[in-house]
Amino acid sequence: MKRLLILIVGLATAALPLARAAEGAPKFIEYQGSVLDNSGAPLAPTTPRLYKMEFRLWSAIEGGTLIWSEQQFVNVFKGQFTVRLGEGQAAVDAVTPQFAQNELASAFAAKDRFIGITVINPPAPNSEISPRLALLSAPYALVANQATAVIQQQGATSTVVVGAMAYSTQKSSGKASVALSLDKRVNLIDATGSGTTATLPSGGSLTELVVIKTDPTTQMVTVMAPGGGKINTDKTSIRLKVRGDSVTLQHIGDNDWWIVKDSRDSTQVGTIIAYAGGTPPSGYLPCDGRSYTHETYQDLYDVIQKTWGSSVDLAAPTFPPSVPGAGTESAGRFNVPNLNRRFLRGFNPGDSGADEDAGARFAMYFGGSNTVGSYQQDAIRKHFHTITDEGHDHNASIGATGASVPRGWSIAPDSGSTKKIEAFTGGGGGNSYTMSVATTLADSNAKITATLNVAEATLGSGTRTDTETRPDSAVVRYCIKY
Repeated sequence: MKRLLILIVGLATAALPLARAAEGAPKFIEYQGSVLDNSGAPLAPTTPRLYKMEFRLWSAIEGGTLIWSEQQFVNVFKGQFTVRLGEGQAAVDAVTPQFAQNELASAFAAKDRFIGITVINPPAPNSEISPRLALLSAPYALVANQATAVIQQQGATSTVVVGAMAYSTQKSSGKASVALSLDKRVNLIDATGSGTTATLPSGGSLTELVVIKTDPTTQMVTVMAPGGGKINTDKTSIRLKVRGDSVTLQHIGDNDWWIVKDSRDSTQVGTIIAYAGGTPPSGYLPCDGRSYTHETYQDLYDVIQKTWGSSVDLAAPTFPPSVPGAGTESAGRFNVPNLNRRFLRGFNPGDSGADEDAGARFAMYFGGSNTVGSYQQDAIRKHFHTITDEGHDHNASIGATGASVPRGWSIAPDSGSTKKIEAFTGGGGGNSYTMSVATTLADSNAKITATLNVAEATLGSGTRTDTETRPDSAVVRYCIKY
């Protein structure tokens, strides 16, 4: 029988001594070796050959606990072989390994690990090569060893520092101004009654900070860059508006910061939505014509400014509204749209000629716009109705019944379709004559004062009439993003 010897030429490992391999670390071990027979001659000296090999990790150089195992067919030539541990199939063992074949990285939770190798080469016995070889640290394992040295004690503040990045947490409540610190990574802020300004720290190379608004009020948390600094290269500050809004900011040099993660609603400020609930969702105001101060909703004011007016607080138009009269503009306020009971109409700049009544619109509130934000009352377009007269009669008399016709007047013959009274010139006495059209009372000169009942025109089956002109409609709550 032949006895096999294993000589280790080189070993490189990327497994981490953790329950999970670190992100970016390879999950396999490159293993190289030489296989000789009992006379010292290499296996497969002239032609490459596949040998079935079994690999096992043990907790001790002899005996110990089986940690992991697998089997592979390995190509051997002139005694040399290279194998990637972790890519094989589970080996059949009398003792079940602690970790499955595909969990090689999890097998390195302790420093003592020894590899045992068995080459299946009948008729040689299937015995493990002795002695087993210890697996030593490789670059990834050294990093893992440093990570496992951090221990969080129960009841103690958890602070893990990687480079210059601090991971501790601080809370702030009821303060109008908060200075964020380089040694506090996560900042939980309850905004005060008038809002809270949180100023980012100066400097702090490679520092990353998280700021979270934790209160449910409409007051905002303003995250401010330090003196002369910018956020995302173009802003001096950003705002967290609703509970749960958070930003993760990375220092990029000088006093400048960049947002690397943002949980805020990305809907553009000033967007109008049709909402199915009665109360606007977080981050939105009802489109009811109310006015607000510039400072309270600065982002919204920057977008719409005084397009929808700048009247006093809670100003409401009449129905139907009329052109607002001259008044004193409220310099510190602006109105949101009042879309109660109204449909929306797209703006037409006038270049297509389709907006025929643009000049008839007016601002909803004093100080408002007559383009976007303007209003127009309801109306019915001008139209015509055709009436066909099938013919009717007129009867007239002059003077009393049976009296002679005064000079200068005659009654045209009542024949055909001509029934009229004519005046004619000619001789005769008398200075003046009176003509009247008789009513149903004979010989009466009284005026016709009776009022006839007018029947409503027939509009067709299913036609509805009401006090307003409208299409088929359903009520929603219009809201605007602030």
